[in-house]
Amino acid sequence: MQNTRQTYLQYFRLGDTSFREKVRFYEENPEALSTLYFNEKIDVDMDYLICLFEVGRYERFLEKVDPIIEIIIEENIFEFRNENIFNDLLLKKAACYYHTNQYEKANTILKQLIKIAPKHPLAIGLYGICKRKQNNDVSTTLKALGISALLLVVSISIIQILLFEPFFDEYMSPFLMLRTILTIFSILCFVSLEVYFLVSVYKETGRFPIAFLNKLFGIDKKV
Repeated sequence: MQNTRQTYLQYFRLGDTSFREKVRFYEENPEALSTLYFNEKIDVDMDYLICLFEVGRYERFLEKVDPIIEIIIEENIFEFRNENIFNDLLLKKAACYYHTNQYEKANTILKQLIKIAPKHPLAIGLYGICKRKQNNDVSTTLKALGISALLLVVSISIIQILLFEPFFDEYMSPFLMLRTILTIFSILCFVSLEVYFLVSVYKETGRFPIAFLNKLFGIDKKV
């Protein structure tokens, strides 16, 4: 019993920010940790997950997180280290999927989290970042049109400077007009892309990924 308690204390005496040291201790002492009482073992397991995330071992985190989430739900564990541990692990799980380029899985978890905690300070922001990583036909087309128009503007400017400005000043007007039209078109494409992105996030989550817009439309007051 004394040895069991000593193992628990040894782990947490390493310090709240000693993430690598605690990961090493956990992985080097599986037998000693397996003898902990249930409440102590779940404390260590939850902390270990947090440490895995902090040191960037995302694949390992994803391997270990689901059983711990199940225990948290079964045992009605609400807080750990002054955080809502269920929400925190869901967010970290989504972030791990994001860091491993699994954006669809990240978005699925984030939508669940946003339904549970609409005002979560990071969930809606991460959801928006993941959505930007996922190209579809509309966003790809708008982006391509905007970039193409900008490239044409640059090309026209180079031709104008090298050829027409020194020798054919009277032919400058059509080039200036075309450059202006293309610049406006490019800006409209990028603005349309942003509006499309904001509306699509709102349709899927009921919230905008920008806090100002949620306040402007009174969304924060409704939740």
